[in-house]
Amino acid sequence: MLHIRRTWFGLLFLAGLLAGPALAAPTGTADRLLAQMDQATSIMQGKGNRVVWIFFDPNCPYCHRLYERLRPWVGKDDLQFRWVPVGLLTPTSEAKAAALLQARDPLAALRQSENDFNLSAEGPGGGIAPAKNIAGKTRMDLQANLALLQGENINGVPLMVFRREDGGAVLFMGAPTPAQLAELLRAVK
Repeated sequence: MLHIRRTWFGLLFLAGLLAGPALAAPTGTADRLLAQMDQATSIMQGKGNRVVWIFFDPNCPYCHRLYERLRPWVGKDDLQFRWVPVGLLTPTSEAKAAALLQARDPLAALRQSENDFNLSAEGPGGGIAPAKNIAGKTRMDLQANLALLQGENINGVPLMVFRREDGGAVLFMGAPTPAQLAELLRAVK
């Protein structure tokens, strides 16, 4: 089901690129999600005015792939990435997401987790130790982040959402190819 959903959103995005301003997420999903992003707790990377929100799970190999593919874009083309952690995929996901948010420097913790990401036979994993204790506020922030996704009936990551130059909203699920990513980032308002 997750693969079908990723493929569907990917095809929706590609159709939108070809059709231009006609792209619209089903029943306004992207617009509704973007309207609520000020409620998300995120880790900012870059200082640009062109913002891309990215929902991710610290243990998600596709999220890790997206992180790696975005590295060359950090600090370029006036882009800012706002990484929105959720604990969705594995038993350690929530505690690792909490460790990122509770770190003294969340961006440095995100970099460490991604730089030390492990694709082992036991399963994927972000390279940060799970938080031993999750503070009440952090738990509420993570629950709110997850509620944003699930409120739109989305249960997969990575998910990128942003506003296009023409004002339309874009939602892309999965790790885009380098060519798709370049197209996506050129379209960011």
